[in-house]
Amino acid sequence: MDTSVILTYGSLWVAVMSIWLPNKVFNKIPLWVLFLVVSFVFAFVYDRASIVSFVYTGIFGCIVYRYYQKKQLFLFFLVLLLSIPLLFHFSVMGFDNYRYLDTITLSENSTPYSLYFNLDKTAVGIFIIGFSFQSLKVDVLAMLKQVVITFLIMALLFFVLATVLGYSKFEPKLPHFTPVWIVVNLFFTCLAEEAIFRRLIQQRIFDSLSKSHAKYAFGLSLIVASLAFGLAHFNGGVMYIGLASVAGLFYGYVYYRTKRIESAMFLHVLFNLTHLLLFTYPSLAS
Repeated sequence: MDTSVILTYGSLWVAVMSIWLPNKVFNKIPLWVLFLVVSFVFAFVYDRASIVSFVYTGIFGCIVYRYYQKKQLFLFFLVLLLSIPLLFHFSVMGFDNYRYLDTITLSENSTPYSLYFNLDKTAVGIFIIGFSFQSLKVDVLAMLKQVVITFLIMALLFFVLATVLGYSKFEPKLPHFTPVWIVVNLFFTCLAEEAIFRRLIQQRIFDSLSKSHAKYAFGLSLIVASLAFGLAHFNGGVMYIGLASVAGLFYGYVYYRTKRIESAMFLHVLFNLTHLLLFTYPSLAS
């Protein structure tokens, strides 16, 4: 990796980690905001982001901040709408995300796979988690126990289902890029996806229904967020949408039980890592 990649995405990783730090610049600006700006400056200097990238992402961040100040329904839908071009890497946004792996095949029967370091998608997760973050005491052992138990049930169900459906099969391996993959998947991919589908969508539906239809709040918020998560994986086809929706049920469940977005992120990356190391990745070629 060259200097531009290290500076741009290294700053982005520090921005993610800084969400959990109480430090503020001039006692007002969260540290993660500073490092996110630094990451965008490097991206602009090294032609990985344009002025459009800067302006649009800045506007998006301001609206996310406003939403978590006011919690208005209009702002909720506006955040969702404006997140789409960033989550799905619309070319008009002017980002040139670094491609670490370019259409490689990990096994004889697997479909081609590429790995990107996505500044646009990660920024969505940083803004949502950063502006909604609450510094509360966390029972780490209890949270990890819930993640592990949920993972074991999820893995057994999901991989049996995926094998029966012909989506993947048992193919153990240890790719040379695994350490980089873990960092990117956890701090960029899982962060963004769990932020938008669990912290924003599921939490909003749950909070809204809890006031008038409390007995339906958990079930409906979980189902809607999981279906949205599945539909967001439309590029993988109908089967992938279905499997992603099932996975979303587990991510949403562990988020609900622990009330912590970190638990959903850890379960997500643990499941993805098991998929990478033990099964056809990303899927069997048709």
